[in-house]
Formats: sequence, C-alpha cells, structure tokens
Amino acid sequence: MNQFIKRQIHFDILRITATAAVMILHISGQHLRQSDFASAEWHFFNFYNSIVRWAVPIFTMISGALFLSRNDYIEKLFQKNIFRIFTAFCFWSFIYAIFAYFTGTSLLLSVKRFFTGNFHLWFLFMIAGLYMLVPFLKKIAEHDRLMKYFFVLAIIFNFFLPQLRTVLSLSLPAVGNVLQTILNNAHINFVLGYTFYFLLGYYLNSIHISQKEFSVIRITGIIGFLFTILMSEITAKSCGQPSTIFYDNFTLNVLLESIFVFVLFKKHFQNVTLSEKTSHILFQLSAYSFGAYLIHAMIIDLLELCFHLNTLTFYPALSIPIIFIIVFLLSFAISALLNKLPFLKKYIV
Repeated sequence: MNQFIKRQIHFDILRITATAAVMILHISGQHLRQSDFASAEWHFFNFYNSIVRWAVPIFTMISGALFLSRNDYIEKLFQKNIFRIFTAFCFWSFIYAIFAYFTGTSLLLSVKRFFTGNFHLWFLFMIAGLYMLVPFLKKIAEHDRLMKYFFVLAIIFNFFLPQLRTVLSLSLPAVGNVLQTILNNAHINFVLGYTFYFLLGYYLNSIHISQKEFSVIRITGIIGFLFTILMSEITAKSCGQPSTIFYDNFTLNVLLESIFVFVLFKKHFQNVTLSEKTSHILFQLSAYSFGAYLIHAMIIDLLELCFHLNTLTFYPALSIPIIFIIVFLLSFAISALLNKLPFLKKYIV
C-alpha cells in the first residue's frame, strides 16, 4: 500500500490547519492589546483571535495521539525527537536574536533572546518537555480507568478552579486570592499543564465517537467559540481595557473549542479516500508545517518593517485575512526550500 495512504491523513490536514490558525492568532494579536477596546478594530481582532485559540492545544493533541500510540525507547526520544527540537531551537533562536539586534534591540537583550527564544519558540520547550514524559504518560494511557481519573483531576485543577478564580477576581478579588492560595498550597502539579492535552489527543483518537456524541461535542464546541468571543468583549467593557483572560489554553471555553476541532477533523477525514496526488500534497504540506511555524513570526515582522503592512494598515476585516494569505504562502514556500537540503530538513525544519 502507498505510504501516503497508510498515514492518518486527518492528522496531516489538522496539522496544516493548526499551523494556519497559529498564523491568524499572531496576526490578529499584533495590535490587539494596543487598540481601544471600544473600537471596531479591536472587535475584529478579538473575533479572529477567539476563533483560533485551539491551535496550540491541537498541536499538542496531535503529538499525544501519535507518540502515545508508538513504542519508542527513551534513547530514541532523546536522540531523534528531543535532539531535533534542540537543534531547531538553537538555529532559529540565533536567527531571531540577530534579527532583533539589527532591528534596534540592544546587544544584551539580543543575547538574552537567544537563550529564551522569540515569543513563539516557547512551544519548543513545552513539547520537548512532553516528549521527556512520554514513558510515564504511556503507562497512564494504557489504563483506561487511570487515564479517566487523570482527566477528572486535570479538569478540576487545570481548568475549572483556575478559571473560577479568574472570574471571581474580577468582582471579588479577595475571594479569588484565597482560591489561588489554596491551589498553590495543593501542589497538584502532576495533572497541570499540557500533559492533559497530550493524553486527550490519544484518547479522542483511540475511541469511537457516535453521531449522537459528536452532536453534543459540536454544540458545546460552538458554545466555546461564542463564549470566548462574547466574554472577551464583556470583560473588556467591564475592565475598561482589552481583556485576554478567556484566551488562555486552560480555560473551559478553549478546551471545548479544541475537542470540537479535533473530533471534527477525525470524523470527516480519518477514513476519507483521497487520490495519491492529493495525499502526496497534504503529506508535503504537513511536513513543511514545522518550518512554516518557525519562520512565520519573522515574516509578520518583516511585512510591517519593510512594507508597513500590518493589521492597522487598512480595515482589519480585510487586513487580517490578506496578511494571513501572504504569511501562509511565504512561510510554507520558505519551509519547502529549506526542506530540500537534507541537513536542514533533519535538524532545523
């Protein structure tokens, strides 16, 4: 059977879409915090940003679905996967540090940026950390009851209670502070962070989801999208400034968005029959998505720096999708070129 047919094609489509979503997220967020929350521009920034908050959780869920389904040795995880993350970070962090220096950042801050990475390179730290935990998480994934127990604890301590604290802090800051103290003292760190999404991707990919269950997921997912948009608007008016507290990846609304998007692609594309040519194109684009993710932030900056093209250049309803198309095409084109060189393909992109 052709290698492209053997692949889980819905992951290729989902990975490409998630890469596009990250680009929209960063483009729409370019001037979000500096804009007047009552302006039409901010409303569009908020809308576009809200509908793609699932991007990073989806990346994490894809990785979890793939890595927890394999039997990789610890040595392979470090020698292949984690080492590639390390080399990619060093290369791109150096490029972004040089770019920062030549665009006006001091030498000291540029050196610091090399070690901390450009704002979007945080993802490499996170995903490398999850790869290190794969042997432990796989043990949880192998026991359905244990995994569900993990999910319950994570939803309570990773999503519900922190979001409750955030909401309470808006009107009852003293109560919010008490809840935060309780959470800090509990130290239930094991179920916190992106390990939840990593395991969730494996779980959702391995179970059968009936049409009735999908209908519920679709409804709650739409509610999640609407909640993100509307509550960000309401909170901004309440606080008198742009608000991003409902953008967090560990809010229940973003969780509902992420589950819906993941299951939607699984339902529609997991068993779809595609031509060999189409499968090949999707496979290539999926392979280029990592490099596209790494380079897209610089292209956004270069468009503004060299061509004065940003989301405020003209009406955001049009500027965001137009800039996105340019960034998407250039990012994937550059990644495709870099992937032509064996060494860069193996270690950098």
